[in-house]
Amino acid sequence: MDRIYWVILISFLGSYIITGRAQESLVYQPEQMQADLEKFKTALIEIHPGTYTHQNREEFNQVMNDLMLQTSKPIEATMFYKIVLRLIANIHDGHTQAYTFGKLRSVIDSKKRLPFQVYIRNERIFIVKDLSSLEIAEGSEILSIDSNLSNEIIFEILAHYSSDGESHSGIQYWLGGPYKSFYRLYPEIFGEQSTYNLVYRDYKTKKIIETKIKGISKEVYETRESKKYLPKITTKEAFNFEINKEENYAYLKISRFFKDDYNEPENTYPDFYKRCFKEISNRNIKNLIIDLRNNGGGKASNAAYLLQYFIDQPITPAKEIVTLVDDKYFLQITDNPPNLNESFGLKQKKDGTFKVTKHELLRDLMNYDPIEEYRYRGKLVVLIDGGTTSAAGIAASLLKEYTNANLVGTETYGYAGISNGVRQISIKGDHTETAIYLPLLHAEYNIDKHIQKRSVVPDYNVSNSIHDILEDNDAVLEFALKKLLPTM
Repeated sequence: MDRIYWVILISFLGSYIITGRAQESLVYQPEQMQADLEKFKTALIEIHPGTYTHQNREEFNQVMNDLMLQTSKPIEATMFYKIVLRLIANIHDGHTQAYTFGKLRSVIDSKKRLPFQVYIRNERIFIVKDLSSLEIAEGSEILSIDSNLSNEIIFEILAHYSSDGESHSGIQYWLGGPYKSFYRLYPEIFGEQSTYNLVYRDYKTKKIIETKIKGISKEVYETRESKKYLPKITTKEAFNFEINKEENYAYLKISRFFKDDYNEPENTYPDFYKRCFKEISNRNIKNLIIDLRNNGGGKASNAAYLLQYFIDQPITPAKEIVTLVDDKYFLQITDNPPNLNESFGLKQKKDGTFKVTKHELLRDLMNYDPIEEYRYRGKLVVLIDGGTTSAAGIAASLLKEYTNANLVGTETYGYAGISNGVRQISIKGDHTETAIYLPLLHAEYNIDKHIQKRSVVPDYNVSNSIHDILEDNDAVLEFALKKLLPTM
């Protein structure tokens, strides 16, 4: 009787431990994970137009085989999510994402954050907002966390998150922002701990200090941030224009390529550009800076309208826009097809893909004539960085290809000459609470074929130092003004 009692008790405790852990991180079985990996693999092969942009079929299959091997035994759901992240990062497409839902989403969201906002430069991590209880000097450099060196940390994150192409600049930029923040991704990739061993170089004393820090919840993070720092600006103007008559230059800041939403009047940006270049012409301004830094993209046609004030020959920004599948494909797997055929006038090509023939929604395929009335013929400088994303990358590349522009800053997040940023769909796992988000359409732009598949590279590689960040000094703009624009 006693023996039976202990067997029952041990079994109960074992079940309790497993259940308790599952509340924090669920456990998936091999058959569950591998079934969903196969579903994701099929979608990436049959639907995604960029799966083989940076790898061939054999390389992709090898990646899948490796991931299948990693799921050959039960593992925690958070670990499986990291496997899906690696699968998607290997595509090197900024419009392709992995995400979670359901209980797993709650587990991920509830992870405590590192108490820092950071700035990353040259694979070095600097603290720009200290939200810990230790009063660490802003500007201090993180040397390691739990014996993981700063550059090792960045490389590991890059194995799970990627931008367009294989540029590191874009993701390193985003780690300092609100969407793919370092303070959130470090616990996600390296595992959440109650305390972390931190080694940093103090900004003021230059001494190397070893200490322990505690993770903090999202609520604590936001409360401390609001008390210690000025409120964050949650919205920003889509565009801004000003003229410095004394120094004879105009400054055009474009933060995104749609003003309010994608369905806004088509004349929104053309009308704005006309006002700008009319004033430039009337005031005889000979130097122009176009700032595309931290531009999240939008409609590439709004970049094409800008180009009209610089070109002397008509251009068609996009050579071709294609998709691998049409509505007939989706009717086999869903009752709600994405209405591709009617929206884009799809026409099947000899290779089996489908070509977009309607221009109403994708004006990248239209012809754009020069606008002679206020054509700009002066000095042009374009500012770019890792936040120059999607259509903004295309804009920078078009300006480089068809004008005399000098590009200043750091390599962009967005591709120079291709884009997979139109019409995305979600593919949810059937057996796990993981999903992928992938594009349907692929655009190829009239950019030299040798640079299409890389992000846009600046002519002058300039970035802010940590001192510039703390002093709110714009070293990139300063370089453009002092080094590239002629003095009066």
